[in-house]
Amino acid sequence: MDKNKNQNECTYKGESKLFSHYRQFFDEFVVKEFRRKNASVTSFQGHMALMNEIETYVKKATKYDTKVDYYNLVDTLKLLSENEV
Repeated sequence: MDKNKNQNECTYKGESKLFSHYRQFFDEFVVKEFRRKNASVTSFQGHMALMNEIETYVKKATKYDTKVDYYNLVDTLKLLSENEV
């Protein structure tokens, strides 16, 4: 477990503290699944459907205290799914 944590810290070292905080809410399986879906999207409608799916996932699977936390979690998962971060 420590090895993975240290590896993740190195991977995300250049990112903001806010991003580093919110990315901790998503495990690698979730990120890989959304990356796979993002890679298969070819249309604008497909992209919008994926963004709605991300928002729905965050609403159902993640605990957040405020709307700001919700939007930050959604944005973080969007970034993680779109980039090889």
